[in-house]
Amino acid sequence: MTTATASAPREPAARPRRVGSLRWRLGVAFALVLAIMLGLVLAVAGAIVERALIQSTADRLEIEAGFIASESGGRRGVTATDLAAGDLAAVLGGQQTAVVVLDGTGATLASQANGAGPAVVDARLDPSRYRSAMASGETVEAVLPAGPGSERVLVVAVPVEVRTTGGPPEDRGRPDDKGPPPGRGLGNANGNGAGNAGGDPGTGGTAAASSNAIAQLAVSLAPVDATLTELRATMLAIAIVILAAAVAIAWFVTSIGLRPLESVARAADRVAAGDLSARAHLPDGNGEIGRLGRAFDEMVERVEASLRSQRQFAADASHELRSPLTVLGGFVDVLARGDAGRTEEGGRTLAAMRREIDRLSRLASDLLLLGQLEAGGGSLEPRRLDLGELVEDIGAAVRVIADGRRVAIERNGPLPIVADRDRLTQALMNLVDNAVRHTPADGLISLAAAREGPSAVATVSNEGRPIDPRHLPHVFERFYRVSTAEGDDGRSGHAGLGLPIVRAIAEASGGSVEVASEDRVTRFVVRLPLDES
Repeated sequence: MTTATASAPREPAARPRRVGSLRWRLGVAFALVLAIMLGLVLAVAGAIVERALIQSTADRLEIEAGFIASESGGRRGVTATDLAAGDLAAVLGGQQTAVVVLDGTGATLASQANGAGPAVVDARLDPSRYRSAMASGETVEAVLPAGPGSERVLVVAVPVEVRTTGGPPEDRGRPDDKGPPPGRGLGNANGNGAGNAGGDPGTGGTAAASSNAIAQLAVSLAPVDATLTELRATMLAIAIVILAAAVAIAWFVTSIGLRPLESVARAADRVAAGDLSARAHLPDGNGEIGRLGRAFDEMVERVEASLRSQRQFAADASHELRSPLTVLGGFVDVLARGDAGRTEEGGRTLAAMRREIDRLSRLASDLLLLGQLEAGGGSLEPRRLDLGELVEDIGAAVRVIADGRRVAIERNGPLPIVADRDRLTQALMNLVDNAVRHTPADGLISLAAAREGPSAVATVSNEGRPIDPRHLPHVFERFYRVSTAEGDDGRSGHAGLGLPIVRAIAEASGGSVEVASEDRVTRFVVRLPLDES
């Protein structure tokens, strides 16, 4: 059996922050967009820095090799040397820079590790790239990807003309026996074949040198990769801090922006709890939030006016009905005492008329009372009394009307409250009447008064068929009737105003009423504030 609560209009409990709320959705969306943007910035910045570091290292290798780019007819000049391949490998490059001299087929003529690892010394380009570099005279720069367990290697291959290979003098400058003869048009002023690539002006001529070898300088990119790793870690930490700060700022700004909506939500919760005086009171404006606030307040005002009109109509109608019903009742009583009441059929008819008139009179009185209580009136006369004593007095009356049903009464100490004794008695008697009607002949009706924290609690429970959970939220509504007892079809002559009157009296007394129905026991609990003064 489930529990349903119907209480006086009160401030509803704060709703928990849900992941699916608008604030969370906006925050998550902003965080995702910012994270993607920061990721792109980190990736682009990392790529730019990586390219700059590799290019700087490549430029350093060219400087170490002594080859300064000089444009000549759109092609790089080719440097010539009188050093043998082995001597060239020994003098080129710096620490940790491997130097390898290769011929046109990619075969190694000489190599010098200079402290570099084997993977750096053995790094090679495709032979076709060496041939292309020799043919074009262009310097080739390439990054060889790291293999399993090895680092990346930067390779700079420069075409050179090796005029001296360390062999016989007649073979100098022709390591592959295909180079030009010594000193032919490439020498310096004295024409002895020992000049540089461009040659000095003189009898040696001015023809451009042609490459017959490749000087390859290679260096490990492990230091560059370590720098990049550290830089990326630093940038990632900065990005995380920026993301956290941005999300916090966005959360704060979103909270400020959603405050008007929260005001509307709180007002809507109060209206749902029965407080029709609640308003959003948003600042005036022509924006979406301002229009929403005005529309909400106008809607609640119309609902409140409509309910006020309905209550006023019910009160007025019930008040106006009481007089003619009283007159009709008097006429029926007169007829019952005359000749019409002496026959059997006339007596039954007049008795039925009397019952219906009495029912209409009770209905009119209940509607009038309910309208007055809900409007804040009802002529309540609150005074200090003991709820336990009141429950004991009502228990004595229950034993009289219980018609053989078992009755149990329990009281737990003094329970001082401030309430209208007559109205509170009426509310508890309505609960007792409801319990008697829905308790089987051998069932138990229990009344109890106890202290629960700052409240005095009166409980009326009865055995019998439980109320269907789908009906529990509606049992305190006007004219809502639930069939629970055997043979009860919901048309037992009760108009469905007893429980609404109980709620109205409890709320007018500053308390509340709750209902629970489970395990063949239905329980109504009236809570009222204790008066400890």
